[in-house]
Amino acid sequence: MISNGGDAMVEMSNSNLEILSHEKSRNLTDIDLEKGSLDSNEGSATISAFKQRTTLLLVLMVIILGCGTSAAFLAVGIGSAVEDQQDQFARSALDLITKIEGAWEDYVTAASWIHGRCRNRKFDRVDFREMYEYLVASGLDFQAAQFDPNITHDERDEAEAEARAYYEENYPSVDYRGFVGFNFENSTTVEPRLNASFYFPIHYMEPVLGNEAAIGLDYHASGVRQKTVLACMDTGEPALTDRLRLVQETEDISYGVILMHPGIRLSTDPDAWPKDLASIVIRIPDLIKRSAENQHQSSAVYIFDRSDSGGKPLFLGGAEVIPYGDHSGALLTPLPEITLTEVQKTSKLYFEENIRAANKVWTVSVLSVDDTFKPDVLFVSIGGTIVFLASLCLALWILTHTRRVEQLNKMKADADAEKAQLILENAHEATRAERELNDFLAHEVRNPVAAAMAACSFVKAAVNEKEPLTTEEALSTIREDVVIIENALKFVNDLLRNMLDMHRAANKQLKVTMEPTDLLHDVLEPVHSMLNQRNANFRVEVDCPNHLFVTTDRLRLKQVVLNLGRNSLKFVESGYVRLRAQVVEGLVELSIEDSGPGIPPEKRRLLFNKFQESLDSLSQGTGIGLFLCKNLVELMGGEISLDESFASGYKDHPGTRFVVSLRQPPLNPETIVYQPEEASDRSLHPELSSELPEKMSVLFVDDDPILRKLFTRTAKTVAPGWSFREASNGETALHLVEVEHFDLIFMDMYMASVEKQLLGTETVVALRKKGVDCRICGLSANDKESEFLEAGADVFTFKPFPCESRALTQELCRVLYSNSSYRTKGEFPE
Repeated sequence: MISNGGDAMVEMSNSNLEILSHEKSRNLTDIDLEKGSLDSNEGSATISAFKQRTTLLLVLMVIILGCGTSAAFLAVGIGSAVEDQQDQFARSALDLITKIEGAWEDYVTAASWIHGRCRNRKFDRVDFREMYEYLVASGLDFQAAQFDPNITHDERDEAEAEARAYYEENYPSVDYRGFVGFNFENSTTVEPRLNASFYFPIHYMEPVLGNEAAIGLDYHASGVRQKTVLACMDTGEPALTDRLRLVQETEDISYGVILMHPGIRLSTDPDAWPKDLASIVIRIPDLIKRSAENQHQSSAVYIFDRSDSGGKPLFLGGAEVIPYGDHSGALLTPLPEITLTEVQKTSKLYFEENIRAANKVWTVSVLSVDDTFKPDVLFVSIGGTIVFLASLCLALWILTHTRRVEQLNKMKADADAEKAQLILENAHEATRAERELNDFLAHEVRNPVAAAMAACSFVKAAVNEKEPLTTEEALSTIREDVVIIENALKFVNDLLRNMLDMHRAANKQLKVTMEPTDLLHDVLEPVHSMLNQRNANFRVEVDCPNHLFVTTDRLRLKQVVLNLGRNSLKFVESGYVRLRAQVVEGLVELSIEDSGPGIPPEKRRLLFNKFQESLDSLSQGTGIGLFLCKNLVELMGGEISLDESFASGYKDHPGTRFVVSLRQPPLNPETIVYQPEEASDRSLHPELSSELPEKMSVLFVDDDPILRKLFTRTAKTVAPGWSFREASNGETALHLVEVEHFDLIFMDMYMASVEKQLLGTETVVALRKKGVDCRICGLSANDKESEFLEAGADVFTFKPFPCESRALTQELCRVLYSNSSYRTKGEFPE
């Protein structure tokens, strides 16, 4: 793999050199052509001078013509812009007024609906509540929906008793006083209603809360409400009160009106009409708000009542309407009371129209606000200016043509030279990086591979004896050799895994999931269990307060703490390794401390560099662990550093302290919804099961026969009932799916052969085109997740598969049940 990368790099360098040579030759040709053109111009100086004089005359004519055209363009354009803006304002204002009329008709329809539902009084208060909820669901804005039955004096006691019992049971906070009203013409206080022959009380009303002051109010008592009741009863048509300060109003500058509806005459019962009234209490701001929905232009709207009993147009309400940018509504700002005459004297754009509101005539006035409808003369001015400047630019272009050509040629030559230099530098940098990577891998892999090969030779020799492993000493030696092989292979696997994580983290490709995390239970205690060693001369300590929560990626943070803790274990001979979490200056901070020999001062400067020299005298370790930790912490928004002032407290062992600042404040445990690590994993994949199916048909596609056999052998340890088929390439897999059915297909990415064979992703595409709908899992030692998912695979995982039964079962369950995910490299074995 490394030599292939080197060949690719050399090919890239050769290709860059060929491109560079081609570009240089092309540039030389272009420069020669320009020089030839200049020599030709010098040879015809007389003709050029004549053309220049002719051009000057032409330019002068163009400028004069441009000035005249520009002036005419500006005059016509500005006049047209003003007229267009006036038309736009008129259309916008008319649209708003039309919406106000439509909104009013909605209120009339709703009032008629209430009367029709309640006209025969065969309903109860639950029915009325349900009807109110239907009205609210329709989107209608109103203060209250009411039914006002015509109650005689003989019926008063019974009606009041029924209402009192209802409110005491359902609204104990309501102080029901029976029928109330303004008993006299100039009364300003609501009092218990004096005796009368009949009443029109607000007997049914929703909502109750917020409208308690209107409960039992007799509309027939006096004032404008009485006039409206009489108008309804005399004409049989809906009627509207003059403007009112509603008894339940909370805003100082808002007025309301009450729409009363007597219902309609029915052919089935012509003599019983009109009798009762349905009413809707409407706040003028709510009417304007409903009408201004989906309004596209800002404007100010005023509503006046021309038919008010006072004899002059009376202010009902006004608001400035500013639509939101996403057309989801408008911001309404109430405007102070003003007369219609004052509004008509405005210097802004103005539109006025009378509309019919029941028995009233309303005047709706719309004014422009700010510069919403200001004539847009910018483009007109730009157009006129462009016409004039075009002639100047043409003249300047002709006069400076020769100099511009020379400058362009020089700039082109400089740019080509800079580009060539950049290509060379990139090629050198790529070669240096490749050489550095090759040297690093050769140095780090050589020793463990050599140890593993030596141990393998010892094992091979031992098992090939005539009587192998007959003594306890021979068995002990073989076990030691197996441990050497296992450690060497784990070292190489960790090295490659960390290199991939390092590359993804450095390029911001590694995904982090920020969520509330309990540092003690989710991070420090699991790492402590993995670091703790029996019969060791040192202790592993955890110092963290309970319920210390912070928003972070618990998996990546655990990876960082474990990496730093394992580094400490390499150097500590006695004393402690301490995992600490605390709050410093309002931010959460973790530290990993030990009583080891410390880090030499000369190595601290390059401590977090990639491929840095090992910190221990035996040169153990990959040299990329701290670099990976640094990238992971920065990916989570934090910072990692070495505390050079730390002292362990042990003589001749200054120790080391790494500080991880998460740059996050602690979370209040009482205000967060926290899930432990296992619950969080289940919430991310609620469909995941922990049990494997008893029987499945599996196809494993990989060009390596050893990997195929080992996978089948390993998988049967946890799924003995599964049947396995093998294929060495994509073509064979495509043939097998035509004659057999498979429940699960594992597909490797690269399958080597003398002839060109299908890639794993190409095979997945072909399988899906054939109609194969079983679960497909992409396989690779490289990060090929996105390629497999785009090709049609369901899930992706890294090779190699885990060998431990529990880990293998978890991975197979994830492959079978999870959605478009992959096994995160760097997960920790339990």
